[in-house]
Order: sequence, then C-alpha cells, then structure tokens
Amino acid sequence: MTERNASGESDALWAMGCGASAVVASACAALGTFLDAFLVARTQCYCLGGTNAGESFAGLVWVASRLIVFPVISFISLLAAFPVVLLAHLSWFADHGWLKAILTTLATIVSITGPVVTIVYDVATEGITGDCDPPWWPSWLPS
Repeated sequence: MTERNASGESDALWAMGCGASAVVASACAALGTFLDAFLVARTQCYCLGGTNAGESFAGLVWVASRLIVFPVISFISLLAAFPVVLLAHLSWFADHGWLKAILTTLATIVSITGPVVTIVYDVATEGITGDCDPPWWPSWLPS
C-alpha cells in the first residue's frame, strides 16, 4: 500500500469537504425556514397594514408547508453542490490548494443558492401584494 492510498489526513479532508456542504444545507433548511416566514410575515403586515383571522390561518398553513419544502430545497441544493465537491477532490485539483479552495467555496455558494432564491421568490409572491413595494425591496426584483 502506498502512502497516497493510506487512510489518514486525506480522508479527514474528504469528509470535511462533504461535511461542510451538508452543514451548510442543514443550516439553510433550519434557519432559512424561519427567515422566510419572518420576512413574508413582515412584508404582508407592511403591505396589508395587518391581517385578519382568515389571513393569519392561511399564513399558518403556508408556514407549515414551508417546514416541508425548505429541507427538500436544501437537500436538492446539496445534491447540486456534490459534483463540485467531488471535482475539488480529484488529484489534479487536490494538488493545487488554491484551486481546491475556490471549488470548495463554489460548492458552498451552490448549497446556499436554492434556499436564497426560494426566500426571494416567497417574499415576492406571498409577501408583496398589489402595487405595494416595501422600502427595502430593490426595484430590480419582481414584486
């Protein structure tokens, strides 16, 4: 057995690369759900001036659906980032530390992209009603 194939530090780095994307996806699944619900609720209160009982119940059902949807979206983003993680661990990329760092950063960005896009979409479609544009909503995003 050669030293290159022996288990040791390279296995730990391999697990760290895959584990970092999994931690990012888990954090997005947990924190993204609550951030999404908070931003949509704040936007609805701003645009509607408050909610009645029916709208509050509909919002509760919508939040319950997001408790299911957000982990799925985070897992899909993790699957999309997995090829980049695998690419970063190929021998040619592993020998160049700066290139491996760039690919690991790219994998993290890919893991975050799905939940971020979902939050922006939910705020644009669920939170903003009519011609209301919250003061913090950029003009280049849909409303």
